[in-house]
Amino acid sequence: MRALKAWSGLTYREIAARAHRNGDTLPPSTLAAVLGRATLPREDVVRAFVRVCGGEDETDAWLWARSGIAGAIGAPVGPGGAPGPAQNDGEGIGGRHQMGDAAVAAVFAAGCLTSWWCGKRLGSRATRRHHGHGTH
Repeated sequence: MRALKAWSGLTYREIAARAHRNGDTLPPSTLAAVLGRATLPREDVVRAFVRVCGGEDETDAWLWARSGIAGAIGAPVGPGGAPGPAQNDGEGIGGRHQMGDAAVAAVFAAGCLTSWWCGKRLGSRATRRHHGHGTH
C-alpha cells in the first residue's frame, strides 16, 4: 500500500478527500497509521484506499491478495474484514513456530501484487504514449 500511495503521488489529505467523494471514510490520521505499521489493514480500508489510488478495476486483486495474506498468517477475518480472534499461538507441528513463515509469505505476496500492479500500470502508460494518447 505504501508503494501504491507513492505511485499515486497523492497526499494523505488528497486521498481522504477523494475517498469522501467516493462515499468512503479514510481520515489522514487513519491513513498514516495504516501505512506506518506492519499489520494487515481492514478490508474496508484496503477497498477505499485502492479505489482512490489505483482505480476501481484494481480493487478485487488487492482484496484477493489481502485475503491470501490473512490466510497465510492465520489471521481469521471477521465481519467487514476486521481481524477475528486468534485461533492458536502460531505453533505448528513439532513446535515449529509458523509466524516467521507467515510473515515471509505475506511480504512475498505483497511484493508480487505490487510488482504486478506497477508493471500493469507502467505498461498501460507506455501503450498510451506509443499510440499518441499520453501527455508529452
